[in-house]
Amino acid sequence: MDENKHMPESTKRTLDQLKQNGHFVAIATSRPYCLTYEQAKSLDISNYVCDGGDGIVIDDHVDVLRPLNLEDALMCAKECLENKFPIASSIDTTNYRYSFDGRFISLHPELKDAFDFKTKEDFDVLKASRIHKMCIHASIEDEIKIPSLKKLPHYRLSATCILVEATYKFKGIQEMIEKVNGNLEDVIVFGDGFNDLEMFEHAPFSVAMGNAVDPLKRLASMVTKDIHEDGIEYACQYLNLI
Repeated sequence: MDENKHMPESTKRTLDQLKQNGHFVAIATSRPYCLTYEQAKSLDISNYVCDGGDGIVIDDHVDVLRPLNLEDALMCAKECLENKFPIASSIDTTNYRYSFDGRFISLHPELKDAFDFKTKEDFDVLKASRIHKMCIHASIEDEIKIPSLKKLPHYRLSATCILVEATYKFKGIQEMIEKVNGNLEDVIVFGDGFNDLEMFEHAPFSVAMGNAVDPLKRLASMVTKDIHEDGIEYACQYLNLI
């Protein structure tokens, strides 16, 4: 879903109706906990999978917030630095992406509103005790120079940008369902982006928004209207959820 300020009133109305009808409503997102918390609070939703599946919150209680495998992440960062590939790293549960030279954001200004980039000349990612996410500037051909990348969850955002972060939202959903003693067969997921592909591959029923990327639409059980054409409400009415 879009950020709250762009969310259609029909979507907010639908979420309220789903809860009133007794459905378990949760957010599943790649966004970090700090951003998901604000969105969930504004929507009065107390359950969510965040950080791409590495974070789980149930009844407003943080159950888990896992970082990347530190050994693999540090090796990946080392390989990038040795090859002079610009990187920016998240070392906590905030939305900050740190670097010592600011080269990554200068090359990818389109991401300036997605993450909070911080340049610190004394920042040394190789001394980090936790790494949650990484942004890497590297071409498809350059990936061969980052062999450790294969050990980490990641996806390519563009021809020159790789995001290293958890990409298994459905695994987080499964874990949440187990914790609340739910039925996995009842799960219905909604999505629109490339980072929803893994979730759609495994979900028992999936709904792609009308504005979704084509690969997601091909995987979906159903394609609804555009998010700004009341797509979520339309799908929920069609499926007799509200």
